[in-house]
Amino acid sequence: MESNATQGLAGEELYHRFANGDNKAFEELVLLYEDELSRFIYGTVRDHHETEHLTIETFAQLALNRKKYEGKSSFKTYLFSIGKNLTMRHIKKRGREQHLSFEDATAIPIDDDQTLYGALEREETRQYLQKAMQELKKEYHAVLVLLYFEDMSYKQAAQVMNKSDTQIKHLAYRAKAALKKNLESKGYIRLI
Repeated sequence: MESNATQGLAGEELYHRFANGDNKAFEELVLLYEDELSRFIYGTVRDHHETEHLTIETFAQLALNRKKYEGKSSFKTYLFSIGKNLTMRHIKKRGREQHLSFEDATAIPIDDDQTLYGALEREETRQYLQKAMQELKKEYHAVLVLLYFEDMSYKQAAQVMNKSDTQIKHLAYRAKAALKKNLESKGYIRLI
């Protein structure tokens, strides 16, 4: 996995190539950011079909507005902002709260260096954390995903969420406290 700095430079370079007419660069942008953007959107809508639709729509907006990115933020922040705005419009249009849906169990990859027991324990921990995260307020979930899973800075997360850096810091503090309380209430003390 490449570092965020490397990914950021690659994303901006690909965008500039795309903005100058290189359609192959657009395909590479999709490959570079599609999974991360989908995880971010899924945290809000919690529906795989809607997530897929909104992810595609985000990239469609990017393609339709080929020259709109001005470099005032990282390309990833810009892209995630488009995704967030489309998602919020979708939720308002839908007019109802989406019910939580938990993902089906997935195959557990095991490297040569790990035991089956260790892999199962990590998978169980991941599932506890995922369930606890899904039970948080959507705003709490979003800030934690941006900061800790997408490795965005407070400033980048603030831009995506249309908040100040200070608001993001306070929101992250409250989100971590809510997550800890949720995990403790379910007896998942060892995760904290």
